[in-house]
Amino acid sequence: MIFLKEIPSFTKKRSMIPIKGTLLALLLAGSVFVAQAGEILDDSLSPKKQYSVQFEWAHKGDLSALSKDEFYRLKAYIPDVEVRLNTTDYLGKQARIYLALPQTIDGLSSTEGFSLNWETDRIFSSGRTTPGNRALIFDGKIDSPIMIDLFTFTLKINASYLTEKLRYAPIFEIETY
Repeated sequence: MIFLKEIPSFTKKRSMIPIKGTLLALLLAGSVFVAQAGEILDDSLSPKKQYSVQFEWAHKGDLSALSKDEFYRLKAYIPDVEVRLNTTDYLGKQARIYLALPQTIDGLSSTEGFSLNWETDRIFSSGRTTPGNRALIFDGKIDSPIMIDLFTFTLKINASYLTEKLRYAPIFEIETY
């Protein structure tokens, strides 16, 4: 689980815009992430850590030409997140592994504008995904009972949708073929 705090304060130029569609957001908050096709991999061997992340405004300088979404864009870097996936049951098999995000994110009234990018160091591919979607991070033969890699995440959100402390946990899925 990743916990994020320390959101930059709003200046006079960046005042909060009233959130529309509160009823829709509440209905979506009750939905549950459904795996698209794969089995969820056990990542309980990964070091447990809560990350206190400093957000910064994605755009600085002249903001007059930005769209509303770009105007409120925040970004944060979460470096050196060690991920250990238990792939014992899939040894010797051809498989695809995906990184997925749940459809709803705790601390946001809407996931519009939320994206997660990552760079990796070893066996997994770098990529990007958004809530309710997944991205391929591995396609090949499983040769190790535990697959380990370091991820550096870049999180982008629309600050106008923040409601409280932001919390989310990526989900790792596997499909064999």
